[in-house]
Amino acid sequence: MSVALNIEGPSHSPSHSTSCSTDHAWLQSLMTESRAGNNSNQVNELEVPRVPSEFRKMKENTDCYEPLVVSIGPYHHGKKELKEMEKLKAEMAGQFVKDSRVTAEEMYSKVKELVNDARKCYAEESTRQFNDEKLTQMMFLDGHFILHVVSNKLEKQKLRKEEVASVRRDLFLLENQLPFRVLIPLMRLYKRKGDHIAVEDTSPSKQSSSPESKDQNWRKMLKHFFKDIHEIPPQRELCWKKISLFFSDLPRALKLSSKSPRFKDSALGLDSYDHLLEFFYFMFVYGQVGQDQPERRRYGEITSWNRYYSVNELKNVGISFMPSNTRVFTDVKFKNTLLGGALCIPPLSIEDSTKSLLLNLAAYETCAGWYYGRCTSYVCLMRSLIDKPEDVKELRSKGILRTTIGSDDQIAQIFKEITTNLAPNPTAYTKVKGSVESHYRSSVKRWILENKGPFSRAVVKYSFIYGIAVSAIQAYLAETKEKPGLGNCSCSNATL
Repeated sequence: MSVALNIEGPSHSPSHSTSCSTDHAWLQSLMTESRAGNNSNQVNELEVPRVPSEFRKMKENTDCYEPLVVSIGPYHHGKKELKEMEKLKAEMAGQFVKDSRVTAEEMYSKVKELVNDARKCYAEESTRQFNDEKLTQMMFLDGHFILHVVSNKLEKQKLRKEEVASVRRDLFLLENQLPFRVLIPLMRLYKRKGDHIAVEDTSPSKQSSSPESKDQNWRKMLKHFFKDIHEIPPQRELCWKKISLFFSDLPRALKLSSKSPRFKDSALGLDSYDHLLEFFYFMFVYGQVGQDQPERRRYGEITSWNRYYSVNELKNVGISFMPSNTRVFTDVKFKNTLLGGALCIPPLSIEDSTKSLLLNLAAYETCAGWYYGRCTSYVCLMRSLIDKPEDVKELRSKGILRTTIGSDDQIAQIFKEITTNLAPNPTAYTKVKGSVESHYRSSVKRWILENKGPFSRAVVKYSFIYGIAVSAIQAYLAETKEKPGLGNCSCSNATL
């Protein structure tokens, strides 16, 4: 301790002085590293970050972050297995430019203006090998390729259905994103007479030629493209239910229409989002593109802890399952009934790309620092419900899961693999978990439900005995009524 207090004292020996200066240097470096560490723990500020290392620790999930047929941006550019699509990119970009009334030079120069900003969106080591010219060419081809795909022109190419599905899957990888700051200028520059995404410059209305109005056309196209990616199985609804839903939703619709435009779906421009995956995230995880963004990390919240139960465990205590009619796949609700309850879960299609999509959405919200972790918590909630193949079977029978791949056992395994190394927010689904826990621990409800078998058997048994007894009594009474009458008749006949 005295050494630390007299670090600069003149009375120390040279060797002691050297030791003290070394200690001082070490302490200074420690403080410097501490300040650097604080910065490194902050939310990732890159618009297109790398997938966090903890997500790649599970070998079964590694391929979910890698493109299968096409690379977008610098992270996976140049891989041998993706070179075939590079040729198609050039062909599609050429065709896209031909269809536009804007010259190729004008489009290219616009991308070139943004190349320095685009470079900052990616990890520095990934763009170091590309000079400005190479990076501009990459952004130019990748941008037109994305516009080609989302405008449903990919089907015109001579590609197999499997290749088209792989392309769509690759566009929703976290490391395979193109910044909207590059994509949006290409959208706004594109003009084609008679095309539904084009906006005529000759229109007398200034509003119709504004960037906002052009964004609206592309937003509609993106939403249509997203709905094809996240398709919901059709559900049958009774006529009376449709009528009741209409009248119940009418006040809400009138209320929303009177709100400020910033709360509407068309409020925020495309440039409010970083890339395609983020746009998709807000649409299908938070329900409405244009609403307020989720809060970033907060600490110190108090929450009650509830254990998780599988589908069959909940089914045995009177909780049923039903699909909810919403595209927000994280919107899970609990409804109370007289003796039981119902978990309302949005339908989810399990396809080849579903595992990859959910993992990349979870990786995105981790990098973005969204505190609630809605997608991660949803996946973990589904994993808690799906413990065995029988749980998958039950959810399939209720229309909550629609599987086009594998057996029930394989689907259960997929959810186990997805949730490895994922940590849900303990405050997520608090009301749902609390309602389930309350119902599960209800001694009266559980006693009635657990004994409903003996009750029903007892009711049948004693009803049968009661029926026999009543029949016997009725027969006896009928017989006793007849005997006096017969006696009187015989006496009167004898007298006569």
